[in-house]
Amino acid sequence: MTRNHITARRSLLAVTITVALLTSVVRAQVAPAAAAGAEADALPIGAQRLADGSLKVGDIMVRREQRELAFPARFILQAGALEAIIVHPHGRLHEALLCADVKALQVQAMLYLLGAENGPRQDGLTGKRGDLVDIDIEWTDAAGKTRRDPVEAWIIDNRTEKPMTRVGWVFVGSRVKDGNFLADGEGNIAINYAIGESVLSTPDAQGEDDTIHSVNHQQPQPPSDATVTVVLKPRPKDDAKP
Repeated sequence: MTRNHITARRSLLAVTITVALLTSVVRAQVAPAAAAGAEADALPIGAQRLADGSLKVGDIMVRREQRELAFPARFILQAGALEAIIVHPHGRLHEALLCADVKALQVQAMLYLLGAENGPRQDGLTGKRGDLVDIDIEWTDAAGKTRRDPVEAWIIDNRTEKPMTRVGWVFVGSRVKDGNFLADGEGNIAINYAIGESVLSTPDAQGEDDTIHSVNHQQPQPPSDATVTVVLKPRPKDDAKP
């Protein structure tokens, strides 16, 4: 099956349903107070509006003011080769940095709602590259200080033997086949080894090489049973290039 990201996006029936349910709610988050009040009862089942105006659907929060998504996760890999950044519990845990219980389908739908556009991970014959999304981790260090660091701080670029440069992650979007959202089937939300279905992938030209990244074991991590918060923030359209 040839990948065509625009066609794939339009064919995502499940995403379309999710968007239809949530669009009015998300618009209310950025509309004047009167409009928000008028749509106060428009929340779909499972959605909750928080005191600060943010929207929570399951474990995913849409932060109104910051225009970003946030969801819980935990670190699962302290050293070694790295092929995935965020996976499901049934994903490739032995080579992934973080594990999260949220569905890739939900993440993709919420990125659409924030105005992000998906596409191939590099400009080329299949179309314009997808929008870049920054991934940050909010966590508490050993001194009890709350921190927010780019996920690249935990990734070593083996070609330079230095922490990975912050270039963003491409919103490639996953395909649907036979009614199945493939990224959920494979357990991927964000990957740095660009093989397989995922919501986010690397823009690196050598991304199909599984040897270029490893875990930065010198960057402190919270305990593996501690919950951290993954934050996905689409870059402004005029700041899309790394």
